[in-house]
Amino acid sequence: MPGRTPQALALREPAAVLLLRSTPGRPAGPVLALDDAGRARAGLGATDPLPADPETFRARAALPPAPAWERVAAGAAVAGELLPGDLWLTADRVAGRDQLLVVVTGVVTGVEDAGAPGAGAVVAAGPGVALSAVRDGGLVVDWADGGYARTTGTPAAEVVGRPFADLLRTADDQALTALRDGLERGLPATATVLDHRADGPDFLHQVSTLPLRDRSGAVSHVLSRHSDVTRRTALDRTAGARLDALTRLAALDDGATGAGDDPGEALRAVVRVLGDQLVAAALVAQVHERPGGGLHELEVTAAHGHHLHGLVGRRFRPPRRRPGPDPVLDAGPGQLLALDGPAPPGSVTHWLREISGADHDPAGTAALSVALRGREGVLGVLLVRPHPAGLGAQDRAVVAGAARRTGLLMENARLHAREHALAETLQRSMLPDSTGLEGIDGLDVWTFYASNADHAQVGGDWFDVLPPTPHGNPVAGVVVGDVVGHDVEAAAAMGQIRSVVRTAAHEFDDPGSVLMRVDQLAVGMGIGRMASLVFATLQRLEDGEWEMAWSSAGHLPPLLRRGAHVEVLSEATGTLVGLGERPRPTRERALSPGDVLVLYTDGLIETRSRPMRDGLEVLVEVLSTSKARDAAGIGEELLAGLGETPEDDTAIVVVRVPEESELGGDPLPTADTPRRRRWQLPSEPSSIGKARHATLRACAVWGLDCGPKAEIVVSELVANAVLHGWGTVGLRLFDLEGQLRIEVEDDSPEEPRVVDARPDGAGGHGMRLVDSLGRWGSTRTRRGKIVWVEISH
Repeated sequence: MPGRTPQALALREPAAVLLLRSTPGRPAGPVLALDDAGRARAGLGATDPLPADPETFRARAALPPAPAWERVAAGAAVAGELLPGDLWLTADRVAGRDQLLVVVTGVVTGVEDAGAPGAGAVVAAGPGVALSAVRDGGLVVDWADGGYARTTGTPAAEVVGRPFADLLRTADDQALTALRDGLERGLPATATVLDHRADGPDFLHQVSTLPLRDRSGAVSHVLSRHSDVTRRTALDRTAGARLDALTRLAALDDGATGAGDDPGEALRAVVRVLGDQLVAAALVAQVHERPGGGLHELEVTAAHGHHLHGLVGRRFRPPRRRPGPDPVLDAGPGQLLALDGPAPPGSVTHWLREISGADHDPAGTAALSVALRGREGVLGVLLVRPHPAGLGAQDRAVVAGAARRTGLLMENARLHAREHALAETLQRSMLPDSTGLEGIDGLDVWTFYASNADHAQVGGDWFDVLPPTPHGNPVAGVVVGDVVGHDVEAAAAMGQIRSVVRTAAHEFDDPGSVLMRVDQLAVGMGIGRMASLVFATLQRLEDGEWEMAWSSAGHLPPLLRRGAHVEVLSEATGTLVGLGERPRPTRERALSPGDVLVLYTDGLIETRSRPMRDGLEVLVEVLSTSKARDAAGIGEELLAGLGETPEDDTAIVVVRVPEESELGGDPLPTADTPRRRRWQLPSEPSSIGKARHATLRACAVWGLDCGPKAEIVVSELVANAVLHGWGTVGLRLFDLEGQLRIEVEDDSPEEPRVVDARPDGAGGHGMRLVDSLGRWGSTRTRRGKIVWVEISH
């Protein structure tokens, strides 16, 4: 290979630099300068004499012999020769001077761009070299070779005789200062700056300086090497970005993104990684299934990059029958498709092409999309918009890997959501009517239950209200309990214990006896979970007063408010259910009109930042200062005072003894706070009537005259949720300034529409009637939708 030039070489730092006093055709004189690396290789100390000729230096530096050294000794130029041991030797005469500059550099041969095979050398053999001499305290360029002119576009004649700084056209003062500091200290230095070619565009100019010392040890010359590293830097950056993207995507599996149990945050993390590292923009659209399976609609749930970030929430509902082949959905697993070909209108591919904006992209770079698949089929789609330079093969592989990982995330989230929904459905199916509308005759009862849906956990909290039986037990019962654990087994154990409590309550009137019977039955049934509960009985006396008795199995104490004083009923407490058969104490209190009894679970008062003891103190304070005049209003104040989003399952029962005037049919005085109510209804036809009754009562409590209109609206919205939706139906009322806002929530994403009435009169009137009574709309939630209506009052 000797003499073959140029080579496909990646040049390392110089192994030696020699500046010889020489004239053509005559043997070279003594060595005038030698770099630190060469001195070290030759085994020379700072005070050792320099070798007198190149051959002596070569032997002392242990450099391999070669014919090129003979030409150097004769003062001849060497265009470039590959020496044994992967060394590259060049020698060139310094114009106008009797000097020969010799550079020996380590190389790596056969280096090609891994991202573009066959594209050529990363760095051509022999980058540009310039030699500057120290004169009058400054550096003046003595010589520059042809490589410098090729690298910078500046002819060598234009820089010879000028200051060293003129070798660069950059205005990067920081980089120039770094080079200057290295020169002043007599040390090698390297800087990469954005420079401007004299004959073309900007480029990344890498400058390496190496001081050359004379026999006294003083710096007499500076060798500078000049390389255009634009392409190499871009390759390094691309490889670094690709590695960073892979690292961040792998972190998703380790839960290191802060996503927790929120699948939406995991999807946002994926598009952030792709948008930050590999592509101009990215988005994920998630499939929502129809009940019973099948693609109902696509919704953009995560997007990153200024091209696509505004599309979050955009939805597409394909026709029930496919309009034809759908290239994205029909492609093989992990196959990225360019959205630049024809696609049937109404197909997912056609919609993706529209929202990607490729038709309006002046760069003309087609967006790419890939279906996100799971074991049950397509779960969504990933769309990316490449940078104008396009997407290389290795970058495509990273995007395809991100698609596979995203599909797994979505499938795991869907399975987790199904498990949670199953447990929650099981739990809710075993809870009584939570509206409190079928409570205890003669008492104002409000109940509330909320699962820890934000953390995808279902626990064993429950409540129950046992009204007196017409021809049986004249005593009413109220129970609140909590089974240990947050899973399906806890929900199942809750159902078993609730049934046991109901059975025992029909056998005994005394709460302590009821709990003892519960202990026996729980042990006999082999219920594998411990539970706490408090059971209270309520019985009307002949004088119109009420008597309350209670017993607790390791549960939080009930609260009894009389006037502004709150008593913590911490007596009658025993061990948890399931820890053996022990005597259970019973305690009694007399209740008068206006008294309020509150039973609750720990989810109401305990959070990660608030200990249970502190939470109980807050609960007592909120209850003592409550101004609401009905049980539902008191319950709303408790929720508002202790946090609207409990971190654990929460069950609450509020029992209020009505005033005598209420029992006579007179309405409650108008309540001034709080002006909102909420109920949870099972998805069954009987909920429609309960919702109407709850709405009329709330309007009466607030002194509103829009009750009849609100009753009609609530009836239609709840009926739609029961007939066309699924999951628990949520009803919320808000008394706003001049308006009553009604919200009905269910788990179906299908939004209601105003349609023409059917000719046979069988339907189509509902939303038309709602539309005539007030302003309405719908809001998507993580699980379904909220339909809201605002009517004037």
